[in-house]
Amino acid sequence: MAGQLAIVAYRSLVDGLGSGSVDIQVQWHVGDDPEEARRTIEATPISTYSNPYGQMVSWELVQIFAIEPFEPRGSGEEVVGFIASTEELSELA
Repeated sequence: MAGQLAIVAYRSLVDGLGSGSVDIQVQWHVGDDPEEARRTIEATPISTYSNPYGQMVSWELVQIFAIEPFEPRGSGEEVVGFIASTEELSELA
């Protein structure tokens, strides 16, 4: 089944302050339209929960690195290759 793979970054906030953590996700979106995948990502509510210390933790969208068409072809095929400098990643946190 064809679809879109999106590489997306979310920044962690603890009680509204940056915690220095970034979650890089590879998301699968069904459909042929990358803009539809982008709209879905941008419309997804911020994930928020209370941690064991009573602090509010939120993960806010900070960047969509890529949205590319994807249809698996074979076992062992590289699906995601992600190369970044430490500076690029630390700037997101």
